[in-house]
Amino acid sequence: MHRGFLGWILIAVIAFLLNCLHHCCSPLSYHQEAYWKHYRYAEKDLFNRTAEVHAKVLAANNVKEFFGFVALDKDEKEVVSQYPVDEAQTSPEWQEITGVYLYQENKGFPLYSRLQKWAKKVIGNGTDPDGREMALLAV
Repeated sequence: MHRGFLGWILIAVIAFLLNCLHHCCSPLSYHQEAYWKHYRYAEKDLFNRTAEVHAKVLAANNVKEFFGFVALDKDEKEVVSQYPVDEAQTSPEWQEITGVYLYQENKGFPLYSRLQKWAKKVIGNGTDPDGREMALLAV
């Protein structure tokens, strides 16, 4: 019983020290890292809501193609007519925005996510002579 308790205390102390080390060694200022956290949350929320609508519209189009009609309620009809979707994104596009992200800058401007990097059409690792890539995992 004592060993288990001491083990948990050791794990908590190590986690606390790693968190402190992360903040001390971060290439980002406290405020920029806080902004990055808010950006990631907003991007994830908007991406999920938009993906849900995109998937519903694409599915409605495919069901309509198969049956010749699709049974939608009033709100769904409005969404389908408001957001025309022909195809899903290609596998290479999904690969570009998916995966572990390291904080990067391009020409002095921050790239807060793989999706932002893709949207800005940054090729490769996003570094240039004035830029730098920072090994800071998005937590």
